[in-house]
Amino acid sequence: MKKFLSLVLSVMMIISSFSCITFAENEIKITLNGTALTMDQPPIIVEGRTLVPLRAIFEALGATVTWDDATKCATGVLDSKTVSLVINNTQAKVNGTDVTLDVPAQIVNSRTLVPVRFISESLGCKVDWDDATKTVIIESEIGLKPYKEWTFDNITSFENNVDYILGGAYPVGNVSISDKYDANGSGKALLMENRENQVYRLKLKNVFTKEDLGKTFTIEAKILAPDDDGTVVVAAFSDTKTQYATTPKKEQRANVKKNEWQFITFTYTHEEEIVTQLGFGQPNSAKAIKTLVVDDVKIYEGTKEEKEEKPVELPKEHKLLEPGVKLVSDGHRPVPTNFKTGKGYEDIIYYEKEIRDNEAIYNSLPKGSIVIDDSILSKYYVSETNSEFGTIEVVDVEGMPFKKALRATCTKLPPNNPYQFQAQFGNFLEGKAEEGDILLLKFYMRTIYSEKDESGNGQIMPIIELKVAPNTKKIAAEVVNGSEWKAFYFPFVYDGEFTRGTLRFGYALQQVEVGGYEIFNFKDTVKIEDLPNNDALPMMHQRDAAWRREAWDRIEKIRKSDIKVIVKDALGNVIPNAEVKVNMYETEFEWGTAIGSGVLTKADYQKTLSENFNTVVCENDNKWNYYIKDPNAAKNQFEVCKLLGIKNFRGHTLMWDKASVNNGINSAFPDYLPDYFDKYDEMQKIINDHIVETMKEFEGTVGDWDVLNEAQRKDMRIIPKYGVKMIKEWYDTARNSGVDSELYYNDYKTQDEMVNFVKWLIDGGVDFDGVGLQSHHDQSGSNIETTMKWWQKIADMGKRLKITEYDFATDNEELQASYTRDFMIAAYSIEAFDGFVMWGHCGGGEKKARVLYDGNFKPRLTLEVWQDLIYNKWWTNEEGTTNNNGEYTTRGFHGDYDITASANGKTKTVNAKCSKDGDNTVVITLD
Repeated sequence: MKKFLSLVLSVMMIISSFSCITFAENEIKITLNGTALTMDQPPIIVEGRTLVPLRAIFEALGATVTWDDATKCATGVLDSKTVSLVINNTQAKVNGTDVTLDVPAQIVNSRTLVPVRFISESLGCKVDWDDATKTVIIESEIGLKPYKEWTFDNITSFENNVDYILGGAYPVGNVSISDKYDANGSGKALLMENRENQVYRLKLKNVFTKEDLGKTFTIEAKILAPDDDGTVVVAAFSDTKTQYATTPKKEQRANVKKNEWQFITFTYTHEEEIVTQLGFGQPNSAKAIKTLVVDDVKIYEGTKEEKEEKPVELPKEHKLLEPGVKLVSDGHRPVPTNFKTGKGYEDIIYYEKEIRDNEAIYNSLPKGSIVIDDSILSKYYVSETNSEFGTIEVVDVEGMPFKKALRATCTKLPPNNPYQFQAQFGNFLEGKAEEGDILLLKFYMRTIYSEKDESGNGQIMPIIELKVAPNTKKIAAEVVNGSEWKAFYFPFVYDGEFTRGTLRFGYALQQVEVGGYEIFNFKDTVKIEDLPNNDALPMMHQRDAAWRREAWDRIEKIRKSDIKVIVKDALGNVIPNAEVKVNMYETEFEWGTAIGSGVLTKADYQKTLSENFNTVVCENDNKWNYYIKDPNAAKNQFEVCKLLGIKNFRGHTLMWDKASVNNGINSAFPDYLPDYFDKYDEMQKIINDHIVETMKEFEGTVGDWDVLNEAQRKDMRIIPKYGVKMIKEWYDTARNSGVDSELYYNDYKTQDEMVNFVKWLIDGGVDFDGVGLQSHHDQSGSNIETTMKWWQKIADMGKRLKITEYDFATDNEELQASYTRDFMIAAYSIEAFDGFVMWGHCGGGEKKARVLYDGNFKPRLTLEVWQDLIYNKWWTNEEGTTNNNGEYTTRGFHGDYDITASANGKTKTVNAKCSKDGDNTVVITLD
């Protein structure tokens, strides 16, 4: 019996040592200024204290939230107040002062829960408890004076042109005060039905008066969309046929979810007498919501000081940073620091054992007999000229070792197989050689245009095959190339049964040319492995390529400046022989990548982003149709990237005239826009409103916008119709939006096509700052020297440049790494370039186009090149001592620096910037 009692007492003592956590039978409710907050983890009671999810309460109160996984510390900042809590620690801090909690923050169901009263009161709110309803009542102590309100519960008369007016040609008879909906459970609300057009709106009359001039108001409202998700707006308007009748003086937008009340609040300063109305509706660029309900419209005189004007909107829960990913709050990303090579030109990483000069090899071969010459192209193309999939013709050629070429234009994609559109040569090798002879097929190919993908490269396939079924292939090679003539070589051993030849063209809607088609017979005078082939790296990647040395020297001149450090003591005397360290921690140049939703939840994604990039762009979520379907997607991705230390953000894209659909969606514009293609003024208003609205939503974050994307496509519908005048209006709208962002034109076109189009834009008066060069590549690449020349032509027109969508699709990692290395060097060596952005850094599917990591974040060979160039060779870490004048001078790449001086037992580190136009003189006082 004693043992049993001892056991009972022991268990009771153990239980009493734990906090008492209560999951209430009746769910605890939280209200903020009268509005219920909803959270995916319900509040709990621990030792009489209510705990709620960290992010939900901080962000509902308007605080900025950060999380340090290493210390398990959460911090919320609101105006001048900072609150910090550590998991399972009763010591918290408010503005640096220790505060003892009754109950610490803790993790429940993978959610961080914090004491709601402590958080709220620390951030200046009043907290009450209603035991009857089990409700925590939070009121912001903002000292607002009630001005006007519309709860609609007791309204007996609500008449058009008396109490309100309708806008956007909203038909009369669709507005009522109804008891069908109410934000508070019972009562009435304003019901707006049959909204077939997004411009339909209702405006309350006589809300603001002449006597209100100079006053600032806080406006609140609750809006419900019973049947649709979408975007709504509350705004200050003027009367019909006045300046702000359709475009409001001030507005606040919010995203509503189907059948969920959305609380909206914003401030408005009454500065113009004509603004008298408060309106409810949608942005002109939004998809129409058929039914809107408005309730609890309240206006207060006054405002919270310096409070950011945003609707109270609780975002979906997502992990802010995955465990093991570093939170960057000081701009110092965890960049690579360990390298295998030095920092100089002679230390560039090459894969030169794979480089072969095919032309030199070809010229050194013993003379072989020509068994097939390029006359075959004109003799055998005829049978295919009337194909339903396109045309084939012979054209003249200049400046090449041949005078004629076969031009194939594919106008309809074969539904089954590319061989449905081909040139057939018959059994053209019959009797042309003896068994075992070594033969070499050589021809040249170039692309006039292609819609195969955004590389602009065309694709063909040369075939040498068994002359009868099943037509087994001797040669069947994928040949891909751009707009310059390029020679291709295919060595093979003659077999008298494999004599049939064709050229397949049905790979894309494209126009390609083939010339210089020849087959040589070397009999037994050479070994097949000694013949030129297409597996080697092009000669432009060899170590001693002259263009690279010249580019490297330019980089030293244009990307670096002198840095002078002066060290003084507390009395202002210079200090000789002081130790100085100049350490770069961020580059001025924008090295970036496209991102997607993976940045929100994947640790490897977050880690590799932070290590490799200072710039990002959303691959899809800033495109118009994606954006209106989920306006928070891009914002959430950008916010996480900011926590990773990424500081530069591109916007892609505001307008895109394309008809094609990818993954079931036309990302270019909303589904309803084609209804306005024949109504120019209405269409332009919708587009221009979208441009301004989107730019303002990302103001202060996005530094440059692709206002227009790919305006040389074959599937455009409105640019061919309306021309440059329309484009000019888009750019003028962006320029006059009041948002300080650079304006870009972005395209995959290259060489003269791109140069001439940019000139066309300039000649048409289009106001833009730069050109985005997409730079999608496959195994053919492009000639670096030729590419640099047409880049410079655009720069000479006064435009800034950025590589905006770089990728390189190939299985050959050495080719991928070599080409990326040289493409980076080429771009960085041209002063007009401000950035180099990849189109994704991991995965890339079967094409393996994304060059740094595979889909499992295993590094590809290019990662070594990328990190070595940016963070080793183009990164400055120097140290030395001051001279007799207390000065230390060095030369550094443009970017941000930690500069440390030490002397006489004292050390100080300061942050400094080195830029082309800056003074770059830093004075450090050791006091």
